Amino acid sequence: MNPHAAKGVVLSALLIVLPSLWSTQAQDRAVRPRVIEVSSVALEKNARVLSLIAEIRGQADAFVFLSGGASRMREDHQRALLAMFEALTLVAKDGRRIAVGDGGTQAGIMEAAGRARRASGNAFALIGVAPAREIQPRGTTPLDPNHSHVVAVDDPSAPAHDSWGSETGAMYWLFAKLTEGRPSVTIVANGGGITLKEVESNVRAGRRMILIEGSGRAADALVSLLRRAKVTDADVVSLRDSAEKATLTRRPELFTIVSLQGGASSLRDAITAAIGGTR
Repeated sequence: MNPHAAKGVVLSALLIVLPSLWSTQAQDRAVRPRVIEVSSVALEKNARVLSLIAEIRGQADAFVFLSGGASRMREDHQRALLAMFEALTLVAKDGRRIAVGDGGTQAGIMEAAGRARRASGNAFALIGVAPAREIQPRGTTPLDPNHSHVVAVDDPSAPAHDSWGSETGAMYWLFAKLTEGRPSVTIVANGGGITLKEVESNVRAGRRMILIEGSGRAADALVSLLRRAKVTDADVVSLRDSAEKATLTRRPELFTIVSLQGGASSLRDAITAAIGGTR
């Protein structure tokens, strides 16, 4: 091939490839969540937060919140748990106008919620709330790219070396504002001490909770208290003692138990029952 012809082939290839690359880059930019960094002080006066609340309430009639994670689980149990969050896709496809709130990072049930949002065609808002010092770019923990929004909370009183959990107060203040006069439910899967603090916030709010039985740790500790069942796993025993001291099951009517083996359809049914409406 002569040099001029070779240049023509290369140029043609570039003209084909470059628009595809530009399109891919544009899609990557499009799926990144909108990050709003806020101070935990005087949230009620923060114009950006108030605007976000109005925006999400304009899109959703009911709310689903996630608490916990998917750590220290057998691999098959973890796969089963993460697959359950297809329930969010199913609820959205049933025509319910929901918004979902969680911790916003690319891990465990939060990443599973992000995949569910993507599978639904981004049919629902997915708002993460996380400590600003821990998530990128200030920290090392990556955000889930399939979330629509992330509220990065800067708590001046949080320890500099580990601020996980410092966002809980702001998270539940935001959740309370989002749900005023509207139905909501929290799904509790696995989790540790921070999850128990979040359960306390839900109990105080009178919000219904779905416990995923078989997901381990905090969720199973609460199930064992409600069922007055004996447990032997060291993690569950310790978390159960903490939950019992805090009287977290003092309002048993707020809890619904769904088995890990029930899959996405069982979780979808429990969500629908909690927020009202039928399929």
